[in-house]
Amino acid sequence: MANQNYAEVAKAILSAIGGAENVNSAAHCATRLRLVLKDESKVDQAAIEKMDIVKGVFSTAG
Repeated sequence: MANQNYAEVAKAILSAIGGAENVNSAAHCATRLRLVLKDESKVDQAAIEKMDIVKGVFSTAG
């Protein structure tokens, strides 16, 4: 992970979730990033799951 470019990863995740305008709120802990999105239909879940740094994706309605 030392070679990971976190700025590029963040840009890729942001793009895959529909951009910054699709984010209502974000929170994180040591192991998870939790996002509340305005429109989940804009999410490219397959693209997120293909990212090596992402260990899982979970979505709940509302």
